[in-house]
Amino acid sequence: MSFSNGTIIGSLYFLFYMGLSSWLPFFNLYLKDLGYSGTLIGIIAAIFQAMLFFVVPTWGIISDRKGTLPVLRIALLGSIILLWSMQYISTLALFIVFMLFLAFFHHPLGSLLDSLTLHYIFTEQKSSFGHLRVWGSLGWAIGTTVMGWVLLTRDMVIIFVVATFIYIFILAGTRLVRLPESTPPVLPDTNSKVALRLFSQKHIVVFLVLLTLLGTGLAPIYVFINLYYRDIGASNQMVGLAFAIQALSEIPFFFLGRRLLKKFQSPNLLLAVVTVAVIRLLLYGFISTPTLAVMMGVLQGFTLSLFWVSATDFMQLIIPREWRSTGQSLIWAFHAGAGVTVGNLLIGRLSDLISMQQIMFLGSGFTFILLMVMRIYFRKHSPDT
Repeated sequence: MSFSNGTIIGSLYFLFYMGLSSWLPFFNLYLKDLGYSGTLIGIIAAIFQAMLFFVVPTWGIISDRKGTLPVLRIALLGSIILLWSMQYISTLALFIVFMLFLAFFHHPLGSLLDSLTLHYIFTEQKSSFGHLRVWGSLGWAIGTTVMGWVLLTRDMVIIFVVATFIYIFILAGTRLVRLPESTPPVLPDTNSKVALRLFSQKHIVVFLVLLTLLGTGLAPIYVFINLYYRDIGASNQMVGLAFAIQALSEIPFFFLGRRLLKKFQSPNLLLAVVTVAVIRLLLYGFISTPTLAVMMGVLQGFTLSLFWVSATDFMQLIIPREWRSTGQSLIWAFHAGAGVTVGNLLIGRLSDLISMQQIMFLGSGFTFILLMVMRIYFRKHSPDT
């Protein structure tokens, strides 16, 4: 029995985000239960996130040269070994070492899956990025919900065991993908030449800076939101439910993404995403009831799904086509790498001084200022740039 490439890629998204959601949303809480302060949790999270900035573009360039599938398999194998080993780590020094190695292998996974999806879309002219990425949202919802229930009766260390076995299934699933290799482009000899070519274009550099600042402003509503939930009295089960609601809310927006892009174009859509994010951060600053905060997660669909759809589309428009894997990796590197890293460090330190609700207020104000700057940028750069 054979499956289409679209079905297989959708399944890989489902498994990857289910595996990711079984450990990442609970990792900060795991560290908190081990007795680490907010500052130390922020440092550990920042070390993990900062590596994204360096390793994802490198893996993206290697993927453009050597092929996405073999590179994806290497990254998966390294992630499997390290995630399994994480259950035996407890000291700060070992956490830092392991997070560095885990970041090296794990961070490219999402970008490489995105690149595989883009290659499939361009090669077979079927489906869309949003229609395939939506399976990741469903996987995330199931993963966090199930893990929230599991943690009612099991020690939190089980998050690493479950994640490891799911990643093994992903590695096996990559053997089922059958995509023709794209014609290798005429590429520069070194990674430095690639960087010089891309970063010599001012509009690309400015867009990456904006993505970085946006990652810093939105950091409180990414994974670090679990500390906010804990701060206002939510249980582990409720944290899992919160992440599930967020993920389920992404599904309709991934399906609507292509239609919305055609109607509004990526710059306008991205501005709308940031506007909603400002409002969402502001509301979290006022909310102190766990149930109400969890229900607020329905806005995640707009602020996350449409962000990736619109940011991916705009990047594909402004970057040379032969560097599409590299371009996708740059979004991850600057937004989720550099931007969220700075955000995690700030949140970690601030959480020892002020409440997470106050941090949400600060994030809202910072992101509002950034929204004004983005409006100016997009006035000068249309989708035809």
